[in-house]
Amino acid sequence: MEPFDFKTQVLSPAPAAESGAAPDIAGVLATRYELLDNLGEGGMGLVYRVRDRETNEILALKLLRPEIARDPAMMERFKDEIRLARRITHKNVSRIYDFNRVDGLAYITMEYVDGESLRAYLVRAGKMIPERVIDLARQIASGLGEAHARGVIHRDLKPENVMLARDGMVKLMDFGIARALGGNTTTTQTVIGTPGYMAPEQSLGKAVDQRTDLYALGLILYECLTGRRAFSGATPVEVALKQLKERPLPPRKFMASTPAHLEAIVLRCLEKEPVRRFASAAELQRALTQPGGASRRVPRWRKAMVISMLGLLAIFFLYKVVQQPRSAVPAQAATAPIDSPDQPQIPPELIKLYEAANQGDAKAQERIGRLYIEGPERRRDERKAFFWTRRAALGGDRDAQYTLARMYESGRGGVRNLVGAYVWYQIALASGHESARTPFERLKRELSSEELAEAEAQLHRLRRKQ
Repeated sequence: MEPFDFKTQVLSPAPAAESGAAPDIAGVLATRYELLDNLGEGGMGLVYRVRDRETNEILALKLLRPEIARDPAMMERFKDEIRLARRITHKNVSRIYDFNRVDGLAYITMEYVDGESLRAYLVRAGKMIPERVIDLARQIASGLGEAHARGVIHRDLKPENVMLARDGMVKLMDFGIARALGGNTTTTQTVIGTPGYMAPEQSLGKAVDQRTDLYALGLILYECLTGRRAFSGATPVEVALKQLKERPLPPRKFMASTPAHLEAIVLRCLEKEPVRRFASAAELQRALTQPGGASRRVPRWRKAMVISMLGLLAIFFLYKVVQQPRSAVPAQAATAPIDSPDQPQIPPELIKLYEAANQGDAKAQERIGRLYIEGPERRRDERKAFFWTRRAALGGDRDAQYTLARMYESGRGGVRNLVGAYVWYQIALASGHESARTPFERLKRELSSEELAEAEAQLHRLRRKQ
């Protein structure tokens, strides 16, 4: 029976059944909720978008199938979803509001996410650009980290249970089959999950922990990057066997633009032995932040000190070029050792410039970025130029915003990123930098609808941070 037919039967007045009078559930629901839309159908029931007449809020209402609502064991499983999900309060986890049961009907109300499931997105778009995959991974890992800290594992993480909101937020859904870590509700004979997204230990009915969710996350990221599943087969059993015995092909075999460190992260998530995966969602997040995935996190103030000390030495040479004609700099000065007694002292105004930049002066940051990119060839450093220019751009300097857009477009200082270029041209234009108008309009015509949507999501996130 089609979902809409089922909805009509359940939410509309029905004649009394032969076995007894059916309760007027339609009347009960209509008193509190206005039905707006049918959002879809899952294994446990149907989901609708409704308006709560009491609060005037837009909510999602999950209606349990009548045959499940009449099953005491299934009802316990459904109530577990409520109890466990309520432990988790996090921006990347969909909130559960209320549970109600009237005679043979049961439903919950939850946060409504204005967007689409990751599965619907992949069906429509095929795959994602690496930058968006990294953002997706960070948000999912953040939500999982909070759930794991509360003693809850998802155990059925898949694209259908990941919602992509229009504002760029990612929401994890359906902790209905999750179990508390260390609980006694699962035995080795119980296998819960979706075969295509189950870790090897899960398929074998062995003990599971947070690393099981990270394996599923690896499968999701692989699919987002390549547009194909890491393991596929004609039957669920065939897929499960491949999960146990085969290693996935490297994502860059199908998507050459995949960053090497991102590929390494995905493949580490997909290790057969849990001990070889990331130990926690927090460790995975750190790896996403640090290319290479193995370095320790260094406090920001310590990074700033190291950068400052190295930067002062390099900028001295750049300063000399900016302040004097090239012909006025003796040839031996360019190759003199750092500790040469003949080397002049670093000018006080340059030290002040660097101190101002470290204290957040956007104009000073923009000047330092320009020194690194416009200085003598042997002293140029495009990565440092990108670092300081981006800091200045985030600080509101419109010249830096325009320069950063050009660096993104050309690939100077990092990977070429046309979406990033489009975003920063737009920001620079809004700040009054008219030179950004022509490249902005050109990229607007060249980018695909998917890339433009990603640009809008990035722009929204940047504006929220400011």
